[in-house]
Amino acid sequence: MSIHPAPRPSLQQTSRLLARALGMSMQELAAGFRPAVWADLPQMLALRARVLGAQTDADDHAYLSWRYRLGRPDQGGGDCWVLTRQGDLLGMVGTQEMVLRSGGLSCKALSLMDLLIQPELEGVGLGVWLNLAIQDQADAVLAIGANPHSIGLVKRLFDPLPNRRTFVHPLRFGHFLSKRLPLPGLSPVIAHGVEGLLRVARMLWLSPWRGTVQVRPLDRLDGSLAALNSKLASDPLVHSDRSPAGLTWRLQGNHHRRCDLWGAWSNGQLVGYMATRFTPLEDARRALIVVDVLVSLPDGQSALRALLWHVLEHARREGADYVAITSYRHDLERELRRAGFRQHGHQFEILGWTCKDERFRALAASRPDWTLSEIHTDRI
Repeated sequence: MSIHPAPRPSLQQTSRLLARALGMSMQELAAGFRPAVWADLPQMLALRARVLGAQTDADDHAYLSWRYRLGRPDQGGGDCWVLTRQGDLLGMVGTQEMVLRSGGLSCKALSLMDLLIQPELEGVGLGVWLNLAIQDQADAVLAIGANPHSIGLVKRLFDPLPNRRTFVHPLRFGHFLSKRLPLPGLSPVIAHGVEGLLRVARMLWLSPWRGTVQVRPLDRLDGSLAALNSKLASDPLVHSDRSPAGLTWRLQGNHHRRCDLWGAWSNGQLVGYMATRFTPLEDARRALIVVDVLVSLPDGQSALRALLWHVLEHARREGADYVAITSYRHDLERELRRAGFRQHGHQFEILGWTCKDERFRALAASRPDWTLSEIHTDRI
């Protein structure tokens, strides 16, 4: 017997139940839901400290004031919405603004992040209501990734899309082999040989010396990005538009850690770009994470291979144990496999969305490849 998922609750019905549970009228509930302003910051920080504890950022004040608008028109990348009752903060949900383009159509969208509610209100439906209330506000809403607590909520409240996919390229094998070989002195020797062979294989796979592509650091993002955006918007995929100002805020002004930006150039034109950052692992190890990549395929195949070669070599020289990238493009993933990346399954890399624009939703349903990356999540 097949089990059908429960129907998505309506905002009206959920509002009635939540208002009753909170001792509020429907009017008070609606009035208490609004974009956060600077004066809300102390209560937002207190809620994050209460719920997240040691998981909070060392400087949460800097993080929230960087990520969200908080009533300042020229700051942040979206609003953080709060629900208050008589001035007290009950819950919050953050958003990052996006513009999706495909087949000549465009759709404004929000990516959700930083959903938190007061612990004593667990079970009254506040998390459900916050998601539904944001969906009511926006043309399209994306839930990118989940955790053990939120995965059920995402599956229930959003239209499911296939999971995102993570690929890993190992660079150093000493730590791995030392845990598996009985002779401690043997693992560094074997690791050195394996790493050397893998580097030779990368040379053959990526052939960096062929073609006319040059890779160099991107010191600033400017109008050179426009042609690349335009090309991707006309490709048969769903493209999340990148503006120079948006990427500068998201990557170079990133509170957590500044990212490195690399551009691939051919005949004076930017034909691909990649953003990376190092992240610490246990035992003093670290990984290089590709947080964003833009390239049109198959036209930009040489650009992608040149970028991959450059980034893998950069990570190797800096002593990273591996390079990882989470993708939502099958054409890009074929190149990753060719370069020696291997897929690692993660059950929490789920993706769900809602879209009010019937034309755009139908078009997106026919296009399984999207230019989504870590810059659309709250993990960086």
